[in-house]
Amino acid sequence: MYRLLIVDNEPIIVRGLQQLLAEEAPFELDIYGVHSAEEALRLLGIMKIDIALLDIRMPGMNGLELQAKIVEQWPDCKVVFLSGYDDFSYIQTAFRNGGVDYVLKMDGDEAIIAAIQKAIDELSRASSMNQLMDQAKHKLQQSLTPLQRDYVSQLIHGLAPAKQERMDELKMAMDTSVPPLLLISRVDRFAPSHSDSDKTLMYYALQNIAGEFWAGCRAFSVMLDPSAMVTFVQPVRNSQWETVSPRWIRFVHGQLETIQAACKQYLKLPVSFVASSETVHWADIHLKYAELKQMLFYGFGQRTEMLLTDDVNRNFASGSPQTNETIIKAQSRLKQLLSSEMALENRLLADFDELASHSRKLTGNHPFLYEMYNGIAYMLLSAINHQHRTEAFPSDWLTKLVSLDAHSSWEEALDYMRDIIRRLLDIRNQESEAGAHLLIAKLKSFIDSHLNEDLSLVRLAETVYLNPTYLSRLFKQQTGQGISEYIAELRLTKSCDLLQFSNLKIQDIALKVGFDSATSFGRFFKREMNATPHEYRERASVS
Repeated sequence: MYRLLIVDNEPIIVRGLQQLLAEEAPFELDIYGVHSAEEALRLLGIMKIDIALLDIRMPGMNGLELQAKIVEQWPDCKVVFLSGYDDFSYIQTAFRNGGVDYVLKMDGDEAIIAAIQKAIDELSRASSMNQLMDQAKHKLQQSLTPLQRDYVSQLIHGLAPAKQERMDELKMAMDTSVPPLLLISRVDRFAPSHSDSDKTLMYYALQNIAGEFWAGCRAFSVMLDPSAMVTFVQPVRNSQWETVSPRWIRFVHGQLETIQAACKQYLKLPVSFVASSETVHWADIHLKYAELKQMLFYGFGQRTEMLLTDDVNRNFASGSPQTNETIIKAQSRLKQLLSSEMALENRLLADFDELASHSRKLTGNHPFLYEMYNGIAYMLLSAINHQHRTEAFPSDWLTKLVSLDAHSSWEEALDYMRDIIRRLLDIRNQESEAGAHLLIAKLKSFIDSHLNEDLSLVRLAETVYLNPTYLSRLFKQQTGQGISEYIAELRLTKSCDLLQFSNLKIQDIALKVGFDSATSFGRFFKREMNATPHEYRERASVS
């Protein structure tokens, strides 16, 4: 869904446009409204805007000046100007600066809706499925792909340093003197009809979709395995970004939401992203990769279509940073030795079952059986040590895990290993749900204690370090209702209590539950309770 920002210094016009687009427009948008360029710039600094509907004449910074700021932050944003003046010089400047349309306020609602539809059409035309698939096939045929994959695998596991000569040789457009942002993307679910070659092609299509949105950035992606694609992103020297900055990092994080939506629209695939919140020195890439891969593995809630940065780990931070780093380093070194890690649930179990099936065809004490058992045992031991949840396993789990001879038969050994895998995945699911519950509980507590303040989705997302769109989706998954519904329900409950059990004036109650006037509070209360606040208070006093 595209995100629209309305900027007009007259609140009545902003409310009218929001109502018009919500009720009359033939398209669906995520709509935000502000009353000044300053408010717009604050919003633009923390979230991506796809379409901006701007009043061209405003106090302070006018619409044309604001347009320049918007395009500087979000180059792909489409701007529609709304004005009460038929001024040719304004129109000429607006289109010279890349405006999509210029609508006079007296032209009526249909003209405004048509202008926004035009902006939506231009955004939709930016990427076509056929072009993306053609580019994907071309990428797939490039002979450098396997060599690039091997080198990136060495980088993220700490087995090789980042060298400019090697990257140039492999045509990896990265600058080793600039620390990159590190991203991991995953297709959460393929269609049953997708073959292995289709899945590979889809990952290349995902790679090309992402490439369409990295304006002013240098990005390199490689698919390491069927469950993950790694991307390094840097600003391009002499571009609009020039160097790494908080604004550039916000741009990259904001584009992930657009890429996710494009994958859903064009590829029909749900995709999750985890990203570093800051740039990472090349020497520490393997440490950050281990942390992000863990986040992707555990996730939150239903673990689909996630948009996470490692900032979310602040919600669960414990122990000193030095201790956490030591643990991450140890886990990273262990992964290098074992060269194996837990994958997606269905694939992990399917691979194990297929391997078990082949092993049953071997007879006696075939050496491969010991090789297979010990390899899987060490992988599981690594995962168990990482999770610190030994109480979830039988008391003799370690004795049996480290020795094939502790089992009376190979079939018993297979059953035992599958049971350990199943327990590990169950723990993962429990941890995922617990993490989501903690985030939602923290958010509800914040809403309850700040009910009289601004509770915009952007502000709420900042309190738990999540993307606003993903927070909205996660809250709905966990509670069954939207955040705005929850806030409205809480405000209604509190206002009823205050009307019934306090002597506060209705104006004061309105302020306490987050309304800026008794009038707006009265409309809300009447709609929900079919009675005015005064009528409700009178009925409550009689009963």
